[in-house]
Amino acid sequence: MNLNKKIFITFFISVTGLLCTTLYLIETQAEQHEIERIVAALDSAQARFQQDLEVKQKQIRTLTHVITADQKFRSFLAQIKDNFYPFVEEIGKDTEADFVYMLDDESAVRAVYAKNDIGKPPLENDFSSIDVQGSLDSGLMSSQMVSLNDGLYSNHLIPLKENLNDDYAVGLIIVCNQINDGWIAKLLTQDHSLLAVFFNGEQIVAKNTAPDMAAAILGRQQDILNNGRFSWNNERYIAKQVLFDTQGRQAGYILGANLDQALRAFKQLQQQVLMTGGGILCLGALLFMLISQRITRPLRLITKGTLEIKQGNYRHRIKYRNSDEVGQLADAFNIMAGGLQEKELIRSTFNKYVDPVIVSELLSQPDKLRLGGERKEQAVLFSDIAGFTDFSEKLPAEALIKILNDYLSAMTVEISRQNGILDKFIGDAIMAFWSPELCNGGHALYACRSALAMQQKLRQLRPLWVASGAPEIHVRIGIATGEMIVGNIGSEQARSYTCIGDKVNYSSRLEGLNKYYGTQIMIDRQTATEITGFVIRELDTVRVKGREAGESIYELLGEAGTVDDALLEKINRYQQALALYRKADFSNAAQIFSSLNGDAPSRTMLKRCIHLQQHTPENWDGVHSMQDK
Repeated sequence: MNLNKKIFITFFISVTGLLCTTLYLIETQAEQHEIERIVAALDSAQARFQQDLEVKQKQIRTLTHVITADQKFRSFLAQIKDNFYPFVEEIGKDTEADFVYMLDDESAVRAVYAKNDIGKPPLENDFSSIDVQGSLDSGLMSSQMVSLNDGLYSNHLIPLKENLNDDYAVGLIIVCNQINDGWIAKLLTQDHSLLAVFFNGEQIVAKNTAPDMAAAILGRQQDILNNGRFSWNNERYIAKQVLFDTQGRQAGYILGANLDQALRAFKQLQQQVLMTGGGILCLGALLFMLISQRITRPLRLITKGTLEIKQGNYRHRIKYRNSDEVGQLADAFNIMAGGLQEKELIRSTFNKYVDPVIVSELLSQPDKLRLGGERKEQAVLFSDIAGFTDFSEKLPAEALIKILNDYLSAMTVEISRQNGILDKFIGDAIMAFWSPELCNGGHALYACRSALAMQQKLRQLRPLWVASGAPEIHVRIGIATGEMIVGNIGSEQARSYTCIGDKVNYSSRLEGLNKYYGTQIMIDRQTATEITGFVIRELDTVRVKGREAGESIYELLGEAGTVDDALLEKINRYQQALALYRKADFSNAAQIFSSLNGDAPSRTMLKRCIHLQQHTPENWDGVHSMQDK
């Protein structure tokens, strides 16, 4: 996925996430707000209803008390013993009551008033649901809700006293109002959005909504009691229930409000936000695509340039001329590419004079560029062309240089393949070494493999050179392993990253000893000890010039499995003869050496045995001292 798509997807997800979050917050916060508002409205309506009911009750009691306490009323009440209707009618009209009853001290009904003759009085002659006797005995006014079979009523009891200071009554006025739809309408004049249903048992006695809605509200009392909510016609409602303290069946009222209807304004806002946000998203996406194209185009140019640099094309330049930040980055990239091109030119030129491994190490660790070195155990190889001086005088300079270049190039490749580091060319001679860090500790093994590969490559090239008129080239190789000093050696003006030490010199001596023994690859004792999987032959114990102690030398013949049985038998017999030679049994040793026809080391040792038979040393130690380097 390219950067342009990533940026667009990031923009799209961010804006969509912001839009969805906004819609979610509108929905959840609005719903929570509306629930809290409706619950507060229901609580307020309940409190106001209770307050209005108490105020209404107080007004009726006060008005009735004023009428009954009036001296004129009391005078008429004392004179007229049979017809009290005019008085209860006056009380009913003044209090706007539905029914008014007058009872004597025996609880007998003396007069009844019904507003506009609306129907049969609900209490008739049965006042068992009202504490009539208690009001007569105490002389106190009271109000209560009464639940009857035919409805729910609000009753106010006003005692009649002969003397206002009496604590008992001689009669009772009962003002009765039926709870009905009109009564609710008066009560909820300020809250038209609220639903109210008054019930008496399972009977709806008053409501301000449609009958089916009222029935649904009453039928969901359990849901309302459990969580204050119910659903009807796929809409949600918030509701609360209040019960009256009645002596009859359960009665009370339910107040509710439509939550989804209250949220419709927020739903419309949500839709507007969605439509507006969607439009902004589409427009933003279009503009963003145009802007991102302008942003990513130069970035693609820089990416392409980076890949070109990665592939080694340091000539590549970015063609972007704007003066913005990306243009500055492009300019910086071109400057960097120019520096890398110059550095690569130096590296490629330097690699022709110094091994690339050394160049990389010095470039990665510039502190190694200072003069100095460290002691390391490494393997070092010296090689030289046999008889180079003789045939170099016979060949034209151009032909000689071509053959020498071909030879050195081929040998360098074989050394590099075996993780070797080319140290230097000394005319036709080659010096190389193997660092433990590059060979995982198998430096002696890699050096031996390289020597065998060099000889194998020569066997392939020799016929080609001979066919072109060049002489037959043979190479002698010496390998030594041990501690030596590795580092920068020279002066402040000229230096060389190389290795020096006794083992380096000894490797050069081993290369020269090949000429004496007629061998191609000679290794020292430590190298022979550290390698496995090779066929080697112990040649002799020698004391080279410049050393007092003798050391065993070995011939490297090939890797295990590549040497035929005849050569292995020849090696075995040579070792037998060498053992006799070291015991000073030169006669028997010479006899075996003479039997190994065609073996150059055996011919050398045979000559030495013949000489030693005639000139046997007094203190023979089996060590041969070399007079030449």
